[in-house]
Amino acid sequence: MQVARLYYDEELSQQEIADQLGVSRSLIAQYLQRARAAGIVRIRIVEPDSACSGLETALVEATGVSRISVVSTPHGSPELALRAVATAAAGFLSDELHDGDTLGLGWGRTLSLVVDLTKPAHAHGVDVLPLMCESGHTGMHSQMNELIMRAADHLHATPHFLSLPMVVSTPKLRNALVQEAGIREVIDRWNKVDVAAVGIGVVPPVPGMIVYIGEEHLPRLIDAGAVGDICGIYYDRQGAIIENGLEDRIIAANVDQLRSVDNLAAVACGSDKAIAVLGALRTGLISSLFIDQALAEQMLAAVKRPG
Repeated sequence: MQVARLYYDEELSQQEIADQLGVSRSLIAQYLQRARAAGIVRIRIVEPDSACSGLETALVEATGVSRISVVSTPHGSPELALRAVATAAAGFLSDELHDGDTLGLGWGRTLSLVVDLTKPAHAHGVDVLPLMCESGHTGMHSQMNELIMRAADHLHATPHFLSLPMVVSTPKLRNALVQEAGIREVIDRWNKVDVAAVGIGVVPPVPGMIVYIGEEHLPRLIDAGAVGDICGIYYDRQGAIIENGLEDRIIAANVDQLRSVDNLAAVACGSDKAIAVLGALRTGLISSLFIDQALAEQMLAAVKRPG
């Protein structure tokens, strides 16, 4: 505490503090590092530009979603924007979790980074589980159980897995699988999720995006007006849910289960997702949204456009 006050409040150099206390400069550096690690010193970066704050207010008023966090978009650096959005969402998750909570996770590139940036929560006894099963596709952003393991490791939580494909071949097979004891235990937890984090898919998909239900089903959904999806639940630009025709073959949390989540946070990055994110907000499923400035500007422009 003494070293931290001398360094941060009185703005003495590390060498000046070392001379004053009669110790080495390296020891002062160690004390300052320990002060940060112990939470005695907390550093907050305050965005000087009010543009993001104005965008947040305008989008809250336009959509009715109570919490929308917009982070600055670094010029010419999509990766930095992605990381900034993920960092904001990761901090939110750590702060929102309480003792004994259940955290449900969807999938997505941004959400995968959120998990990697999440710090240990102060909460104890947290359970982490997937909100849907595995994709039939390969790729690091589609492997739900691997994502759950990483999240549990970062949060010091208990992981729960579903080693099944999200879409099975027949309704009969689905009905049989969900009655298995180990599977039923996880699925029943979908009714008790306290905090959830999901990505937002775009229809038609952007390059590199994985379509969990299979791209062969997209033409019918596009014809029906689908603009995006959350956990395999498709909707139009006004937020109306569109049946995908696979409801009796899908193993994933349904609309009512997502709607009952106390705090469902969505993350998205990139201006090409504007219509999909607006539609997602209009479904009424999302209570918190984390996006970048470029996406927020496109969303607000879309809100103001006639029709």
